[in-house]
Amino acid sequence: MPLHPPTRRTWLTGTLAAAATSALALPGCATSRAAAPHPTARPWAMPGTFYLDLPAAPLPGSTAARQHRIMVYRPAGDVPAGGFPVIYVLDGNLMFPLVAQLLHNRGARGPALRGDSAIVIGLGHALPPGSQEVHDRAARTYDYTPPYPGIGPTSQGQAQGGADRFLDFIATQVQPLVARQWPVDMERQTLVGHSFGGLCVLHTLLTRPGMFQRHVVGSPSLWWEGGRILDACAAFVAHHAPPGQRLPQPLALHLSQGSEEQRRATIPANPEREVRQNSSAADLPALLAPVPNLACDYTVWPGADHGGAIPFVCMQAVRVALGGAGTAP
Repeated sequence: MPLHPPTRRTWLTGTLAAAATSALALPGCATSRAAAPHPTARPWAMPGTFYLDLPAAPLPGSTAARQHRIMVYRPAGDVPAGGFPVIYVLDGNLMFPLVAQLLHNRGARGPALRGDSAIVIGLGHALPPGSQEVHDRAARTYDYTPPYPGIGPTSQGQAQGGADRFLDFIATQVQPLVARQWPVDMERQTLVGHSFGGLCVLHTLLTRPGMFQRHVVGSPSLWWEGGRILDACAAFVAHHAPPGQRLPQPLALHLSQGSEEQRRATIPANPEREVRQNSSAADLPALLAPVPNLACDYTVWPGADHGGAIPFVCMQAVRVALGGAGTAP
């Protein structure tokens, strides 16, 4: 069911009720009056945000129903000429609140400081009621990893290889829904992901270069399945470098990692990550340089480890998405 922000009447009612009970006795302090009851805590929703759940096919080897959770932030105020840019955020359960809050903060400034904004679409998974998890680990492992013949489950028994099915879902259901419901600029769409999400963004660029114009990739899991995504990058270059097929439009790829990720001592032991572990996102701009119409850069976030890079990636996604139309993405 969609969640809607509280109405002004509800907000006023709650505020007045809180004010009426604000004279509470502090612990350990004597008072001549009977202690007032504590105010009721209520859920809080950021203005302009809501979500809806859409059915997803069961994971391979399972019959359990599951759902994609689609989170939306719609800025207040006037619609820009051509519509709002759109930021699609993988791992939406974790990263959507950060990106949406950054955009909301821009719109909440005074008129002289107020900046451009964007619609944010979080792509996540519905979790069981009361779950304290940030991700549905099995679902993201399947949805964010590329397919190839002979793929098997991870060492933890999780299914892999569902990225193309997931991208079909975005292309046939989510993007048309967004275009119907909100005033968006379909020529200014950004896809952002971190870790396995970054792997999925790379796969999207390499296999569907017309689906998004801007791609923000944080700490991508280049080690996955022995570095197969690096082979896919080489094949992409062979196909699109001259005299090959030119990309359908100017595209941008923004890669990044935390500085602490570059130290092997900080990487937990994992046999699945040993093959080509020394490969770094820093190598990709040079590898992809022969492709015309693709702008690619790489950034290091000082002091950040793998998880600590997430806030920086979210800030970068906002900056990239709001880049001016008609300029290089």
